[in-house]
Amino acid sequence: MDKSIENEGPLEENPPAGPTEGSLSSSSTEQRDKMFKALKEDPDGQHAYLMKNACVHCGLCADSCHYYLSSGDPELIPAVKAEKLSRALRKEASPFGRKKDLLGSEQREALFKAAFQDCSLCGRCTLSCPVGLSTRRAMYAARTMFSSIEDLPPGLDGPVQTALEVGNYIDMSTEDFVENIEWIAEEVGEEIEIEDLSVPIDKEGAEWLYIPHPLEARDYPMLLMAVVKILHAAGEDYTFSSHAYDTANYAFYQGNRENTRRIVKRVLEGKQKLGAKGIVQSPCGHGYRVMRWEAEGLLGESLDFPVLTMSQMLDRYIREGRIQLIKDAVEGPFTYHDPCNIGRLGGVIEEPRRVMNAVTSQFVEMEPHGVWNLCCGGGGGLAATADYGQKRVQAGKAKADQIRETGAKIVVTNCYNCMTQVRELNKAYELGIEVKSIVELVADSMKT
Repeated sequence: MDKSIENEGPLEENPPAGPTEGSLSSSSTEQRDKMFKALKEDPDGQHAYLMKNACVHCGLCADSCHYYLSSGDPELIPAVKAEKLSRALRKEASPFGRKKDLLGSEQREALFKAAFQDCSLCGRCTLSCPVGLSTRRAMYAARTMFSSIEDLPPGLDGPVQTALEVGNYIDMSTEDFVENIEWIAEEVGEEIEIEDLSVPIDKEGAEWLYIPHPLEARDYPMLLMAVVKILHAAGEDYTFSSHAYDTANYAFYQGNRENTRRIVKRVLEGKQKLGAKGIVQSPCGHGYRVMRWEAEGLLGESLDFPVLTMSQMLDRYIREGRIQLIKDAVEGPFTYHDPCNIGRLGGVIEEPRRVMNAVTSQFVEMEPHGVWNLCCGGGGGLAATADYGQKRVQAGKAKADQIRETGAKIVVTNCYNCMTQVRELNKAYELGIEVKSIVELVADSMKT
C-alpha cells in the first residue's frame, strides 16, 4: 500500500472561480425581503437576532479565531464579523428600518465576505464568549440569507446542484462506482493474498452501511483500499450502496437547509433500501456532523440507528481485539489534528487519541487540542472554492505554527478538507511534514 498521499493533488476539486452575478451589488427590495424572511425562519437566524444587542464587545473572542491570530486584522475578530449582520438587523428593527440602505452594496459585500470567506464556521469563538453568543451561528444565518436569493460562491453552487441531480457531487456514475469497488476488491485481495475477495455492494441486512467519500472511489483508491482492508480484517458485516455513495454534503455550507435535507434523504434511502442497521461514514468532517447531529432537526424526526465516523469504528476494533496492530510500524513522530466538525462540534475526541496511542509511541499533542483545537482554515466550504485559496492559507498560519511546534513528522487527521488544507499549509509554510488519514495509518500498521 502507498504509504503517503503527500505528493498527490488536492482531495477536493476546485471549480472555476469568481463571484456569482449580483453578489457585490445592492439588494433589490424583493431580494432584501427574501433574505430577511429566510433569516427569521431559520433557527440560527433567531440566534442572530439575539446577538444584535447582546454582544458586550469584550474582545475575548479575538484570540479564539484563527483568522485573527494569523493576521492580527481587527476586522477578523468574531464580534466584528457578527456586527456586520447585527447592524442590518438593528436597522430592520427600527421604526425607520425599511430604508433603501438596509442592505446596500457596501453592506452586502461586507456581509457576504464575512460569511463565506472570513469564517470557517469552526465554532471556537463560542467557547470564549462570556454570554454564550455564537458568531458561527450568526455567520451561518448570513449564509442562509444569501442562499435564499441563490447568491453563492461557485464552489458551493455547482457541486451541490450536481449532488442533487446525480446523487454525488463529483458526477460519478453508478457504473463507474461499482467498477471501481470491484477493482479495489481485486487489489486488496492481491495484497492480503485472498483470491476472489468479495467486497459487498447492495448486500441486504448488513450491520453497517459504509458511506464513502466519492473521491476515495475515483481519485484516491488507496484510501478506500485501507478501509476495505480494515473492515475485512475485523470480520465486519458491512456493505456499500450503489444508490448512496457520497458522504459530503456541501449544501450544509450553502446555508440551504432544504438542499441539505435532500442530500441527507438520499443517504437514508440507501440505508432503507438495504435494511442496514447503522451507518458508518468515511472521514469527512461536515458529512459526519450533518448526518449525526443535524439530520434529525432537518427531517423533524429521530433517527433510531447509530451514525459513526470511521475513527470510532477503528477505536472499537482495537479495543475489542478485532484487528491486530504492530506498534511503531510507521515511523513518527506523529500529531493529530482534530477536525472542527468531528471534534469540537461532533464530540469525537478521545477515540482518535486511543487509536493514535495504539499505533505509535511517538504521539505528540498539539497545544491546544481537542475541543480547543485551532481550525486548520479549510472548513466552512472554503476548500471547495478556488477564489478563497490564498485567504485560507493565510488564515491557516496559526495552525501551521501549531504544527511546527510539535516537531511532528506526520500529521494525522480524520477529514478530507483538513487533509487538503494541511497539505497546502505544508507547502506554503515549509513544514516538512506528511499528511495521513487516520484510516491509512491504521491499515499500514496492521499485522498481515
